[in-house]
Amino acid sequence: AVVSTQSTGVLIGLGGGTNSGKTTVCSKLSAAFPGSILVFNQDKYFKTLEEAEKVFPEGEVNWETCDALHMDKLVEDVKKAREERTHSIIIVEGHLVLSYRPLYKLFNRMFFVTLPLDMAKMRRDTRTYDPPDGPGYFENVVWPMYNEIYGEVRHNPELDVTFLDATEPDTCYNFLERVVKSYLK
Repeated sequence: AVVSTQSTGVLIGLGGGTNSGKTTVCSKLSAAFPGSILVFNQDKYFKTLEEAEKVFPEGEVNWETCDALHMDKLVEDVKKAREERTHSIIIVEGHLVLSYRPLYKLFNRMFFVTLPLDMAKMRRDTRTYDPPDGPGYFENVVWPMYNEIYGEVRHNPELDVTFLDATEPDTCYNFLERVVKSYLK
């Protein structure tokens, strides 16, 4: 189901694997269309370690689930921005933005960036996380959760998702740039 853009502006959901280039693409789009795009980065809504440990008392926190995030706050902030209409396009990006129904029901368009295991691992290894990934976290948590989320997104009849390939970053960006331009006409 596509939400009308008449009174709400355009809301785009950009999901995908960890380190698939979502944030980079959004930064480039914001720079290319200054003042037209507002980006919400899901990573800014992670719970603190202390908050997350209350949700995962049995052991290591699984940062790859909606339970590790303040998703209700993200939805609230997106709705407020939509009502304020300060930007023509709002993009919400993050690995779980297409997994949370109250959020994805707001989107006019949805995209999911896929990437192969070796690329995800290589890119993740170049990043620093706080808290840092524990031994085996990528192999035992991140990658299995990516596959689970990808499967859910692919098979959810409520989602009309266009899949993009992170191995072709210029193609990803160019496609999304055309989408943005089509809404700004």
